[in-house]
Formats: sequence, structure tokens, C-alpha cells
Amino acid sequence: MSKYETIIVGGGPAGLSGAIHLAWHDRKVLVIDRKTGPLFFTLEKLYNVPGMPATRGVELQKKLKEQAENLGAAVIRGNVVSAHGQEGEFLLQGEKGEEWLGQTILLATGIARYHPTVDGDYRPCFAYAGKGNMFYCPDCEAPEIRDKDTIVIGSGSADGAAGMAIGLSRYTNKMRVLLTESRDLSQKRAEQLQSRGIQVVEGKIQNLIGKKGILSGLELEDGTQLTADAFFVSSPVRGRTDLAQQLGVEMAKTGNHAQPKSQRGDTNVPGVWIAGDLRPMTQQVSVAMGTGNIAAIMIDQTLRKQEVLSSR
Repeated sequence: MSKYETIIVGGGPAGLSGAIHLAWHDRKVLVIDRKTGPLFFTLEKLYNVPGMPATRGVELQKKLKEQAENLGAAVIRGNVVSAHGQEGEFLLQGEKGEEWLGQTILLATGIARYHPTVDGDYRPCFAYAGKGNMFYCPDCEAPEIRDKDTIVIGSGSADGAAGMAIGLSRYTNKMRVLLTESRDLSQKRAEQLQSRGIQVVEGKIQNLIGKKGILSGLELEDGTQLTADAFFVSSPVRGRTDLAQQLGVEMAKTGNHAQPKSQRGDTNVPGVWIAGDLRPMTQQVSVAMGTGNIAAIMIDQTLRKQEVLSSR
């Protein structure tokens, strides 16, 4: 069985940025990716990635993968379900029985994105998410709704949806909130919405109206149709922390993400680093790339120090 100096779990912008740095420094690095990350399916253009303006998410994903492979990183498809061991001798196992050995590990496993349910099923949103006018990340996409009639779809807490709408109201004064799950709106949030003229609608979504990735309206169970130019989803966020927990990595206070020991991405477990959306921070692509690169720098420095010590 081959042993890698670093195994990276997750092939999104964080994982691939880490792989690029490590491969450039001639490290034997393996990236294991399920290929389910959002950039694989993002057809909309990203305007705030430094040096790559108006690049479609899927194109950015492809460029990062090609660069990592061209520098010598191995990128494979796989689903890691088990991780244990210690620095220098980590063993990862895949759902098909595969096994991989690594001296160090970089976890860039991302988050689980929750979509609104449509007649009880979240899958209809796949036709629109990341395609044109259905957004999820205010830090990444809020400017897309400038002066547009916008509906915030609350698929989690009512106050969470209200908070998102209030924050987004600086971009447009044409805003509504649709509460599809929790209807328990606090008095404070209700007053804030009212003061900004933001209407609150309640009801479950029966059907999505649109075509070619562009959503034009929502049909509710009672037959009501809500049309808009843009839609923002407010939903729970959960980091994919299974492997981190198996390895003993400390969790953030909310329990939804792994907790880094420092901004370098190291953790309380020697030899294990974390990067990207797994960390308790924004889901922005450029930030994910930065955390992946920082973690990779520290991993390379750690390996270098170990090589110096072993040569004495």
C-alpha cells in the first residue's frame, strides 16, 4: 500500500489549493474527493475571486484540479468513511473497502447544504441552485440581487430567514420572506421586518416555476404563486465533521464545524489540519482557497522540520 506525505479529503477549492502548494513542493499528496461539492454544479459566474473575475464556478473547479494534477498531485474519486491513527501513521478507509496511508491529513470536507423542500422533496432545487438566480451565500452572492425583487426562502428558523432578509435589504428595497418550516418569528425580528416594509408569507412550496436554471416563481400548497427576480435560501449549515470527530478533532462551540487550534488550520490532533467550509467561517471560495493554502504551507513546514530532525 502506498503511503502519502499528505492525504487531503475533499477536492473543492480548499482541498485543491492545498494540493497545489504541496505538489509544487514535491510532496507526495493524494486528494480524495466525492465530487459532490457545489462548485461542480455552479454555472453562475463568480465576480469576487481575486485574479479570476467572471469565472464560472465549474470552470474554476476544473482549473484548480488541472493545476494540482499538472504539479504531480494524485486526485481520485472516493468516499472516505473511516479515519484513525496518529501523526505519521494515519489510515483512511473508503466505502468500497479502499485503504490509504498518510503521514499527515488535511480535512477539507466542507458543509452539508440544506435545500428547501418542494412537495416534501429537496431534489427539485438541484435544477436551479448555482445556475442563475437562486442563491445561498450572502458573503458570496448578495450583490447579485441589487435592485431586484427578491424572496428569501426560510427553510430553517424563522428568525434566521428574517435576519438574512434584513441584512440583504441594503441591496434592494423589494424584499419578501417566505417561511416554509418554522413560523416562530420573534417580536424583535417581526418589528425589524415591518420597519423595512418586508412582507412575511407562510406556506410550503408545492412546485418550482422556471426553466433553464432560472427560477421565476414558487407555487405554494394553497395554490398561491409568488413571482420574483431572485431567490435567497436561508437554511441550516452543518459542517461534514464525521472524519474530524473520528480523529478526535475538537468541535466548535456550535457543534456544526471543526475547530482549528489557530488560524493556520492546525488542530488539537498532531498531524491533522482543517480548511475551507469545515472551519467555522464564511463559505466564500477565495477564503476556502486561502485556508487550504495556509494549511498546506504549515504541513510542508512541519514535514520539513521532521526531515531535519531525522537527519541528525
